[in-house]
Amino acid sequence: MEVFIVTIIAVFVTLVSTLIQKKLTDVDLVKSLKAETKRISKDMKEVREDPKKTNELMSKSFEIQKKMMGQTMKPMMISSVVVLVAFFLLSTFFEAEITLVPLPFSLPFIGNGIGWFGIFIIASMISSLIFRKVLDVGF
Repeated sequence: MEVFIVTIIAVFVTLVSTLIQKKLTDVDLVKSLKAETKRISKDMKEVREDPKKTNELMSKSFEIQKKMMGQTMKPMMISSVVVLVAFFLLSTFFEAEITLVPLPFSLPFIGNGIGWFGIFIIASMISSLIFRKVLDVGF
């Protein structure tokens, strides 16, 4: 039952975070900025011997990275608040780090079982891949 609760919360938090990202990010702009960065990177390889052109292209690349960072930071900060609230609720519900899923083998740094945090991370990663694909948020 606990595994189900943690999984549902993780999927819900991931959906909310993905929707926040979709709503607050101009996906087309980010995609075009990434394409421009790739083009500049390719151009930099071609003019490697000319330091002046390389510096010019590098400063252009930094400007593009700055714009991209501006597009992704606000949604990430808001999503972080949602994730922190979920962590707080889960840590209150599962006061001690209990083993929810015993493993038939031992993993480095994890041991013989996965607690609520590990289940949350695994469920979030899987649901994030699905939601990003379905909602077309992948950059």
